[in-house]
Amino acid sequence: MISFLSACIITYNEEDNIRRCLESLSFIKEVIVLDSGSTDSTVEIAKEFSNVKCYYKAFVNYVEQKNFCMQLASGEWILFLDADEVVSKELQMEIESLGEEWKEYVGFYIPRLTFYLGKWIYHSGWYPNYQMKLFCKSKGKFAGLLVHEKVEVAGHTKKLKSPLYHYSYKNISDHLQFIDRYSTLAAQEKFNQNQSSGILWAIGKSIYKFFYMYFIKLGFLDGKQGIIIAILGAYYNFLKYIKLYELELNHKEKINCLK
Repeated sequence: MISFLSACIITYNEEDNIRRCLESLSFIKEVIVLDSGSTDSTVEIAKEFSNVKCYYKAFVNYVEQKNFCMQLASGEWILFLDADEVVSKELQMEIESLGEEWKEYVGFYIPRLTFYLGKWIYHSGWYPNYQMKLFCKSKGKFAGLLVHEKVEVAGHTKKLKSPLYHYSYKNISDHLQFIDRYSTLAAQEKFNQNQSSGILWAIGKSIYKFFYMYFIKLGFLDGKQGIIIAILGAYYNFLKYIKLYELELNHKEKINCLK
């Protein structure tokens, strides 16, 4: 085990994923699980693992939750995972063999390979999808707004070769729920930044997204899953911009009511 490395995970109702994730972290001495009030067996499953420490914090936003979780860890380095991610054996061996590179870099980007509707997705803009998942705690922190939080590090970084497995959506319904939730957050974020939208703009952005994912990012090579991903990607873009348009309309109505 690498003595200076801790793993961190934030959770909420992840009983379908957490065991698989934690089993892949047996090579790490300390795993911090920060739960935000799960009503399923997530915490009970996590407590079965001897290297896991469980904590609770009410959820405010992803940036605050992840930064708080990171500070609970004793390790100088952090491997930050989502509950639906799994460290592959190849990635474990690559991390364990970094040697002097721990001193040369402050963070490592890891390629993420997603399993979707029974198939590993190698195109569609979903792979390699490098994520800053392994970084020096004193040199990195999470930053962002309502969505798309990311780790910002100060110093030299490197891309690793071995993948992190991502078991994204259980089914189409789960994917659609994600799209609805995140398109709402993304629209609010853009509204807060004084961005605007319209019906034609929302349609145009959705068409572009489909073309980008299916043709430019070679989604057609992912077979039936590729066209589903492109269609739902376009749907996400449409919802995001049409919800932004709705926010603008509601804001204008409130202003008119005050006049």
